[in-house]
Amino acid sequence: MKQKQLALSKIGMEFPTANGTFCALKDVDLTIDKGEFVSIIGHSGCGKSTVLNLVAGLHKATSGGVLLNGREVNEPGPERAVVFQNHSLMPWMSCYQNVELAVKQVFKGNKSRKEMKQWIEYNLELVHMTDAMHKRPDEISGGMKQRVGIARALAMEHKCC
Repeated sequence: MKQKQLALSKIGMEFPTANGTFCALKDVDLTIDKGEFVSIIGHSGCGKSTVLNLVAGLHKATSGGVLLNGREVNEPGPERAVVFQNHSLMPWMSCYQNVELAVKQVFKGNKSRKEMKQWIEYNLELVHMTDAMHKRPDEISGGMKQRVGIARALAMEHKCC
C-alpha cells in the first residue's frame, strides 16, 4: 500500500454573503498518493479554486481538514506552490528574476550563486522560456507568463514527498 501524501477529509467551506451563508464545499474527500497526478475539473463556480486554496493554505476549511504528509495544512508553506490563473508575476522583473525571487527565498544559504543560476535556467528551459528569460511580463504572451509561473513553482524543488 502506498503512503498517502495529501488527504482532504470531510472538507466544508462556507463564505458569508449579504444574503446569508454560501456553502462552496460540503463533505469533500480526496486522497492523492505519492507519484499520482490528479486533475480537478468542473464547471465555473463548482469549488475547484476553493479546494486548491485550501490545499495551498490560503484559506482554512470551515469543517474537515487537509493533511499533507500527516501534518495539518492551515497556512501557506514552501513545500506547496500554486500557479494562479492570473500568473502573479512581478511586472518590473524579467522572467529570470521572477523565478530567481522564489529560488533565493527557498535556497538562500543552501546553494551557491552559480548553482542557483543554473537551477533557474534549468527550470526556465523545462517550460521552453530560455529565449524570453530576460523579457518582462509585459513583453510576453499570457501563455508564456503561465509558463514562467510554472517554472517558478518547479524551481522551489519541493522535498515533501
